[in-house]
Amino acid sequence: MQQDSKNILSPNEKQALRDRIMESARKADHHRKWQFRRRVLIGAAACLAISIGLTFFYRQPATPGIEDFVKSAPDIRPNEGDQVTIVLGQGKNLTLDEDQAGVAYSETGTDVRVGNQTVKQEALRDNKATYNTILVPYGKRTDLKLSDGTVVWLNSGTRLVYPAVFNEDNREVYLEGEAIFDVAHNPEKPFRVLSEHQRIEVLGTVFNVSSYPEDVETSTVLKSGSVRVSYSAKKDAAMRMTPGMRSAFNARTQKVYTQQVDPEDYFSWRDGFLSLKNHSLGEIATKLSRYYNRTVRIEDPDLAKETFSGKLDLKENVESVIGIISDATEIHFRETADAIVLTKEPTQ
Repeated sequence: MQQDSKNILSPNEKQALRDRIMESARKADHHRKWQFRRRVLIGAAACLAISIGLTFFYRQPATPGIEDFVKSAPDIRPNEGDQVTIVLGQGKNLTLDEDQAGVAYSETGTDVRVGNQTVKQEALRDNKATYNTILVPYGKRTDLKLSDGTVVWLNSGTRLVYPAVFNEDNREVYLEGEAIFDVAHNPEKPFRVLSEHQRIEVLGTVFNVSSYPEDVETSTVLKSGSVRVSYSAKKDAAMRMTPGMRSAFNARTQKVYTQQVDPEDYFSWRDGFLSLKNHSLGEIATKLSRYYNRTVRIEDPDLAKETFSGKLDLKENVESVIGIISDATEIHFRETADAIVLTKEPTQ
């Protein structure tokens, strides 16, 4: 049978057809590879964007805590004034007159009662707690009721930083000096007392904390309830205290020790007494200096190591109190223009 000449391709035409088919395949393959690379690049860009976003999120500074506030706030010493002073978050200062009662906060923290006066403040700013500071100079003492109902008795030479209202998952305050805490029970919000060397966590209890910057020892005495104490320099020394226990950290030796004590000996200053059991005269002189805002100095180092036991009525003046110590021991004292000096030798 004779083939139709129109259906027969010449060799040149066949080669041209093959070339067109190969070129079309090459273009299709190139398009597929370009689409693949495009998808890879888009995916990589998306991953990079997510990575940058997560890095930015996790590197965002956390809400400033109370320790951050203490570090960034001006270093105001309690003894720079002669009256109890409350520094509100907006910078306003309130002072407590001699005849006024302590300080009390409303549950919202917006009302601050100082004696018979009530002052308004902004307790939250941008949904973050506003920190207040109370400064108790030497020679003064006061009490403070926080917004959660916790009551704090503050001894001479003490600074306490605290939020106007506790709006987070915990309740934290920062202490320099000495205070007695009667913590309002709230199992859902632990109460923490922070200081330079230690951290105390409680749910509801009564305890004393002494953490003066110039003292070698930082101590906690538990009267009732239970607290957990940890120390910044001794991570392995955290402990749960029981009533009647005293825990102390010595910054010089970096050691922690505990002992059983009568808590009333460490709470008596709240009621105007100083209960002493084999306390060194050096320690007593420091306590009296703070309590009366009068320098009590011991010139002889050996005399400072001698001990004294007894109960001193701090409602008396400092000369009368030291006179009681002098009558019970073999020490003498003299007054100078700037101090009361304890000596072994009789004064002329």
